[in-house]
Amino acid sequence: MSKMIVSKYLQIVPRTNDYAVYHSLFGNLVLIDSDGMNILETFKAPISISESLAILDNHESSALVAYIYDLRKKNFIVQEGTDEYSLIKYDYNRREQHLQSGYLIRTLQLVMTNTCNFNCEYCFVDSMYNSKERADLQHRSTNMKMSTDIAEQSVRNLLTLLKRNGNKYLHIEFFGGEPLMNWPVIKSVLENFQNGDTYGVRILYSITTNGSFMTESMATIFKRYGVTVTVSFDAPSRIEKSIINKEKGGERVRRNLEILKKKGNWVTFNSVISKGTIEEYDGKALIDIAQYYNIAMIGLILDLDLEFYENEMNKKKVLKELWLTYQYGQMKGVPVVGYWHQVFSQIIGRQPVNLLSGYKTCPATGCKLSVEPERHLFICKCCSGYIGHISDLDHVLTSPEYKKYAMRAYRNAPECEECEIEGFCSGVCMGSLEKKYNKLEVIEKNSCDVFKGITKKFIENVNKNEVEVNYMSTIS
Repeated sequence: MSKMIVSKYLQIVPRTNDYAVYHSLFGNLVLIDSDGMNILETFKAPISISESLAILDNHESSALVAYIYDLRKKNFIVQEGTDEYSLIKYDYNRREQHLQSGYLIRTLQLVMTNTCNFNCEYCFVDSMYNSKERADLQHRSTNMKMSTDIAEQSVRNLLTLLKRNGNKYLHIEFFGGEPLMNWPVIKSVLENFQNGDTYGVRILYSITTNGSFMTESMATIFKRYGVTVTVSFDAPSRIEKSIINKEKGGERVRRNLEILKKKGNWVTFNSVISKGTIEEYDGKALIDIAQYYNIAMIGLILDLDLEFYENEMNKKKVLKELWLTYQYGQMKGVPVVGYWHQVFSQIIGRQPVNLLSGYKTCPATGCKLSVEPERHLFICKCCSGYIGHISDLDHVLTSPEYKKYAMRAYRNAPECEECEIEGFCSGVCMGSLEKKYNKLEVIEKNSCDVFKGITKKFIENVNKNEVEVNYMSTIS
């Protein structure tokens, strides 16, 4: 009979009373007991299942066989000589063959304006880019606000593309700058395209805003079209010490949050943990405010400046604050998420892995297009690589620049091979890598430490009701 062996991608995290086990490419996290661990260890060297049954004769035979086959089904043990990465290679080749059809695209980011009424010191727009195209567009006076014609052309082109590919959903993000400074165009898109039924494609809308321009009529329209309103909101202690941030999170914004609360809008927060906020960041206060305003979720964004992670104290503080904020949010019923949390969500099966979703944590790996006010296309507002023009999507989708981003969806760089979260992590923001290294195929080890550290913390503390529990001692 064929011999089986423990997968080289198997990850084992000891916990207080059991072990968390998962596959670093496919997830399938399960909690096992010491008896289950003994069974796994039997397959450290190649052995047939019948041979393993003779060794593990202290267990009832049928229960043991069922347990071993479950380990096999989860790819925790595999046939000797199996190329486990072959499924990834197959999907990689399929992705490359069909890339030009645009089948991956499902998100359209409309940069409504490149101006903002706040000047947050940590904003990535002022320090992120390294390409000539970004520099030119960022400083041209004509590239300030998107017109209705360009916005509607962009949406029509994407809806046509999705309908052609059979995709059923298009996510439209109104972005900036401060997008509400271009409210008439946002309103026009919502009213003209509504939920997308005319095209047979369901449109899901969102907007990222500082909230300072919100009005009751805006809130009413957002409610009508199911727009997720993401308000950039700083941690309260920071607000008290900065004129800008006091304005950003002060009476004006809070008054507008009351409007959104009254209208019953679906509202989330984006908050930043960065060099400029880490010393005064107060996650508990942030959660309390979110709870008061019925905020559905908080997205914690980590610093895009890679120098931040070179400081060991910063890394420790980030891990501490992420965990404390997450825990307090769980207690208060306010979910706290981010790319750092999506890694764990994929491992436990709460959200689909790359082979099903098309990306790990970052949709800019081929699943998203970002349109600047003059029709120029980038993969995301954070990235520097110019990929073309919204009026010529066929050219965009066949461009080497688009392919460069889209094919990074599996392994960020050679150094990712056999990392414990290889199948679930997109790494640090691609724009940050472009800025520092002028290339994408590289990892930033210091930021890797943060992603791996917080993932291990989640796994060590995962509740039994969140994942499968398979204790051999209870079934033998």
